[in-house]
Amino acid sequence: MHVVLLRLALGLYSLGFAHSVLTALKKKQTFFQPALAAVFGGFILHVASIALRALDVHYLPLTQQYEAFSFFGALATLGFLIAYAKYRIAPLSVFAFPLIFVMTFVANLVYDPSASIPPVLRSNWIYIHTPLVFFGYAALFIAFAAAIMYLIQERALKSKHPIRFYNWLPSLEICDDLAYRSLAIGFPLITLGIVTGALWAQAVWGVWAADAKVLFSFLTWLVYMLLIFYRLIAGWRGRKAAYLSIVGFIGVLVTFLGANYFGGLHTFQ
Repeated sequence: MHVVLLRLALGLYSLGFAHSVLTALKKKQTFFQPALAAVFGGFILHVASIALRALDVHYLPLTQQYEAFSFFGALATLGFLIAYAKYRIAPLSVFAFPLIFVMTFVANLVYDPSASIPPVLRSNWIYIHTPLVFFGYAALFIAFAAAIMYLIQERALKSKHPIRFYNWLPSLEICDDLAYRSLAIGFPLITLGIVTGALWAQAVWGVWAADAKVLFSFLTWLVYMLLIFYRLIAGWRGRKAAYLSIVGFIGVLVTFLGANYFGGLHTFQ
């Protein structure tokens, strides 16, 4: 049943994806309200799918590749809905909906019905470390999307022939504020995620620094640490902060997607 719900969620998310594509092509808002309603409905079904999977396997469903993609997609949706409720920034959907759709699509594509869980993951740490990391990723995704909007809006305002889409974008101040607030949420979460992950790995393996995913996580953390430092100490705002936020989220994607490709202690089949 959880697979059916996940596929229904994907179907509803596809309407959001279509909205993003058409809006980008036409450079004007295209059926945003129906797309928003569809994505909200998809989110409800998505959460129900994750909950049913958890009841079926009796553990937090984050140990398989498809479960990780599904969870990331659900949290990205939650992040967008919270940001939209706070700021009413409809253009954020143009950047959020494609990622939500792709994550959920991949989750369906690599679905594995197996309920087995690696012995090393049978630990209470999984209920602390993994959610912290994924919630952090979702918040940093919103910061990334806000940074993209900032750069597009800034370029449009400086252009002698701005595209029509810029009239629909929020002000530079709102984009920067959203990016900063999302960073202020996401950075502490991934910091706690790294700390709890290190404690867990030390208890289980006795070593953790040699793992590829840990190294990429630490490099990504350093990027965001620099961003926090320069915003607070050097007063970085706007374009410089936006570029660094984008680099940081690229690091997040490399860390998330690269676990099974780089090998190491985080590789699970």
